Amino acid sequence: MLTSSCVQSFKFRRRVWAGVEVLTAMILALPPVFARPSLQDAKPAQPTEVTIKGNVLCNRATDLKDWFWDPKDGDHTAVIYALEGTPEIAQQVRTIMEGYPERGLDVEDAIRIQDQFTTHLKYFISPGPLADKIHKDVEAGSHLLALTGMISAQDGKKWITITRYRPAKVTHPEKMLVADRSFDPPGKEPLLLKVDDNLILKCVLLPAGRFLQGSPFYQRRYQDEYPHEVVLTRPLYMAEVPVTQEIYQAVMGKNPSLSKGPLFPVERVPFADILEFCRILSRKNGVTVRLPTDAEWEYAARVGTSNPCFAEKYKDQISETGSKPNHTPVQSKKPNAWGLYDMLCGGWHVTNDYRSDNVRMKQVDPKGPAANDRRVHGDATGKLHKTRGGPHYDHIRPNIHGAATLNGTIWEGGSPIFRVVVEAGKATPTTD
Repeated sequence: MLTSSCVQSFKFRRRVWAGVEVLTAMILALPPVFARPSLQDAKPAQPTEVTIKGNVLCNRATDLKDWFWDPKDGDHTAVIYALEGTPEIAQQVRTIMEGYPERGLDVEDAIRIQDQFTTHLKYFISPGPLADKIHKDVEAGSHLLALTGMISAQDGKKWITITRYRPAKVTHPEKMLVADRSFDPPGKEPLLLKVDDNLILKCVLLPAGRFLQGSPFYQRRYQDEYPHEVVLTRPLYMAEVPVTQEIYQAVMGKNPSLSKGPLFPVERVPFADILEFCRILSRKNGVTVRLPTDAEWEYAARVGTSNPCFAEKYKDQISETGSKPNHTPVQSKKPNAWGLYDMLCGGWHVTNDYRSDNVRMKQVDPKGPAANDRRVHGDATGKLHKTRGGPHYDHIRPNIHGAATLNGTIWEGGSPIFRVVVEAGKATPTTD
């Protein structure tokens, strides 16, 4: 028989075990947030591969420090300005474009948009064999690429360590692809330059203004197109078309063009003969006729805006005039918003500037570098002059550069052609 003390001890132990069972059940019933994490949950998340698309270029093309094509100059890290890829990139692009004015970009807007892309969407490509291969392809001109790899951050910079890459098509935001609309209209009264008793050359009055010359880093571009502010303090008249063969023949008594046609632009004119043509027209009309500067030409082609220049914006303006071996007549396509025809065409417009890369500072009424400036490009024939508005591989846009020799040949596709400007302060508008 159990004694009374044994019975009491047994009842006590049973109550203790019952309490333990109740406590255990309560713990098991607690929400997961109070549960002890497993060792697997405590491990840091493993990085996953992503694919981002955008414009890939050498970082020294984005550097404010000037350089002279010395391999030792600048930071040669390849970078991408991303436009597509992760949800974070898509949101950043949307946020930036919310501040993109419907009217287009002036200088301040263009700088602000580019700075936002640099701050939020610029990724450095981590060193390695693939990065080296990409850099060789983009050192002079950028490419649209899709990069696959892992994203990281270090020293305030975003990096991507790539495992593979490929060419890519990138859809740019619609606001960037809207046709350029000028902030200021052209003058109402044109200037008519008298060529002879039967021929005149109509010139359009362009307002003074300022713009960001060159190409933003998020656009397909070349290293010589650094974006910088240019101020043009005086209005000027610009010929509405390139100088045609009938006009050049009437003034100079000769026609060096290979493809003949009175309304084709004159081509292959030696630089000295272009200057003589301008001198004769100046004397005949009592005004100063000359070639445009590089900045004046780009300002006119972009109708005074600082918008990015994507080729698809100009499809209604791009003509085949000046193409090799056959031309089309001038005015075969639509003019730009200032009434200038064939600014973008098969030929390259010769400017008064020697061929050099864009500077990296603000300029006021720039006239290009002096002939002895070490930035001037040349070849076996001598100094080259900058040309504008022609085809380079598969695209034509207002902010791309070409070059022509002094003897009237060219190293780009297409033919060297030219148009003239008249200094407005020394001109008196006339009408028909």
